[in-house]
Amino acid sequence: MEDFRFEQLNIWKESIEISDTLFDYADKADEKRLYKFAEQL
Repeated sequence: MEDFRFEQLNIWKESIEISDTLFDYADKADEKRLYKFAEQL
């Protein structure tokens, strides 16, 4: 019997994609010297 793994859930996969997008935005904001905005992301 296979163990249930939360990494197989679609919501988990979508949350990883969203977090990657947010980190990209934070990096861009940091480059443009929008430090407080980048820190909040």
